[in-house]
Amino acid sequence: MVATRNHPTEFPSPPSETPTRSSPTKRSTRSSAEPNHVTTTTAAAAQPTPSKPVSISQLARSPLPPRTSTPYIPRTRQPKAWSHTPSNLTLIWLAISLPLVIWDTGYVFLRPYSMPGGSLQWPLWVPYELYGQVDHIYGSKAWDAHNGFTAAQATLNTFETAAYLVYLYWVYAYGQQEKVQGRGAPDMSTLGRLQALGESRTVHGRVAGWAVLLAFSTASLTFSKTVLYWLNEAFSGFDNIGHNDVISLIFLWIIPNGAWIVFPIYMMYVFGGELLEALETAAGGDKKAR
Repeated sequence: MVATRNHPTEFPSPPSETPTRSSPTKRSTRSSAEPNHVTTTTAAAAQPTPSKPVSISQLARSPLPPRTSTPYIPRTRQPKAWSHTPSNLTLIWLAISLPLVIWDTGYVFLRPYSMPGGSLQWPLWVPYELYGQVDHIYGSKAWDAHNGFTAAQATLNTFETAAYLVYLYWVYAYGQQEKVQGRGAPDMSTLGRLQALGESRTVHGRVAGWAVLLAFSTASLTFSKTVLYWLNEAFSGFDNIGHNDVISLIFLWIIPNGAWIVFPIYMMYVFGGELLEALETAAGGDKKAR
């Protein structure tokens, strides 16, 4: 018989089952499978998804994107260069009228030497012997009566002539001849061989403003002076011209003196229009017609 031996302590309990550890083979298999899954997902994401057709009703129900308000920035308007374009018709009128005014002024200031019997009458002022008989304001009647209206009018003629000469200097010194329609001139297509009368001589810049302002003011002076000359006869009972017959009055007084009313009105109309356009240009307008 086998005898049992007594132990002082209990036998240790059997160890519990340890968690199963993956084998190296399985771990390598899982790790090698994970990159393939990521690659497959990335490739699937890279492929474009087919878009579904959208109906008009869906577009109508879809909300509009919010409108972004942009600050308003005013556009600065570039001022256009302004120019003065007197027609050749205006320049020709000044070329004709200025020598006549100088001739008339010289006769008045040189009286009585320029009058019939005077030492300076021949040959320059011989025609005034006839005109002094038509208009007594230029004859011996006004001179003997010490009528100062004739000399006062001639004094205004000197200022008027000087202003026109300055204007012509600006136009010819700073202007350029152009084959374009001059302001206020007749249509060049209707002038035929006189087409040059409708062309213009253009002045640009600040000098153009000075020129048109001076020309407008001087034309107003010419018009006012001539109207005053006519009104003087009307309010004096035609004391100086009432003795003429109708034919002499028309051809020797009305037509010659009427030219200094018609052309100044034409010049005031043309130059006044240019002054208005200059103001519009300065205010930011873009109108510049010829």
